[in-house]
Amino acid sequence: MKTKSFLRRLSLLTAILLSLSIVFPEFSSAQKALRLKHDESGIFSLGLRTGIVLSNNEGWNIGQGLGAQARFQASKHINTEWYFEFFNGGYTDNAVRTDGHLGMEFLFYPQHRPQRVAPFLAAGPNADYIRLRDRTDKENFSSRWAIAVQSGIGMHINITKRSDFTISTQYMLHFGSEMSLISDDAALVTLPKNGGNLDGHFIFNVSMNYKMADLWKRLKF
Repeated sequence: MKTKSFLRRLSLLTAILLSLSIVFPEFSSAQKALRLKHDESGIFSLGLRTGIVLSNNEGWNIGQGLGAQARFQASKHINTEWYFEFFNGGYTDNAVRTDGHLGMEFLFYPQHRPQRVAPFLAAGPNADYIRLRDRTDKENFSSRWAIAVQSGIGMHINITKRSDFTISTQYMLHFGSEMSLISDDAALVTLPKNGGNLDGHFIFNVSMNYKMADLWKRLKF
């Protein structure tokens, strides 16, 4: 039942982004094409994301989440992404885990000129908020802030000159003190401490992005 519920929710989130991928191209087709002052550098874009997180602490745990991001392309080969996202899912039989990520990352493009499909490498730091709460008692919880780093791969699929659909997968590693929660039935739930058992998870994200403006046109140089 839990698996079916998770799949239904993920399907709904994916459907929302797919709907946006249809609406955005229709919207952008009614607008003037984005005129660039130089090349792809200087483009500012906004987007929404959805995804799943998979961790292997005390057994495999799956969470699902939503977020948003803004991008500013620094050069033809380097883009920057500033994002916020949160994931929520079960953590052992006694707790629910919520992760909030606030950070940035660099996207590195190996190709020499724009193409419809643009692969990239990604890496960057973030601030990470983790909350563990009792499954049966929402008032019983433990939380912490920590720093984290992530890296991975992905690709943009350019739907129009202004909109793109992005798929990425990354591994995120958290650096923080040990965290524990005692549930109402006296079960002890812990997160690994910094050292030999670092806390980390795989993240798979799907996002829809819309190019808002070329900021270089607003600067005189």
